[in-house]
Amino acid sequence: YSEDGVGVELFRSMSLSFFTCFRCLVAGDCTMPDGRPLIMSLFARYGIIVPLAYAVATVFMTFGLFNVIASIFVDNILAAAKVNDLRMKQQRLADQKMFADRAMLLVELICREQAKAGALPALMHVSPGGLGLVDVEELMRIKLTPDRFDHLRQLSEFRDILRDLDISDEEQVDLFDTLDVDHGGTLDLEELVEGIARLRGDARRSDIVSVSLMVRNLQSSMEDLERFVKEKHAMQLETLNALRRQRGGSAAEQSISLDQKSIFATEE
Repeated sequence: YSEDGVGVELFRSMSLSFFTCFRCLVAGDCTMPDGRPLIMSLFARYGIIVPLAYAVATVFMTFGLFNVIASIFVDNILAAAKVNDLRMKQQRLADQKMFADRAMLLVELICREQAKAGALPALMHVSPGGLGLVDVEELMRIKLTPDRFDHLRQLSEFRDILRDLDISDEEQVDLFDTLDVDHGGTLDLEELVEGIARLRGDARRSDIVSVSLMVRNLQSSMEDLERFVKEKHAMQLETLNALRRQRGGSAAEQSISLDQKSIFATEE
């Protein structure tokens, strides 16, 4: 190596070459032992090809390999966070005590707001400390109209309770129409609590299969009803035709008897 001093000595073996590339591309220490820049020394000796290759390798390492490593790391973190959120959500869905507590807070909030609006049943009284002992039948008499429900939805406490029950803000917008299954224009507390319990969590395959089986059963019932109606209709048509034939025969006999009487009268 007669060219020692221009940086070639740092590439005299395979292992030393790998170490020098590691220093330049990864560690950022691309200098010679005396402190001079290695790339500039090689550029002065071998021309533009050396810094050009160094620039391409640096761009590949910085924007290629490093970004791939960083993306894999971030993806693993996000996947772990998603699994953790899913596990916590499953624990919340399985916690019946938490649901009962939040449902009670929801009922108390509705009763307080109904009391402020003067819409509570006459026998009910809500104290600042809560409902106390209340007859369930009295609670079932509370009816929420769309206007009252929209008023409740404007309350931050109401929205927070629904979020704790895994009802997102997007689902809260049309929650009244979703829970009003009979389309009666009002919503009682039983419909509200049962509907929220069914809305919790994501849609599962069992929910879709259950709906499909219910629709199939309903379709089968409608086909049976259609067959029954057609059979009854055919029987009624037969009965009606028989009555018409019977009535037609009686009319014909009456006309024949009248003709015979007129003939006898003419002969006399």
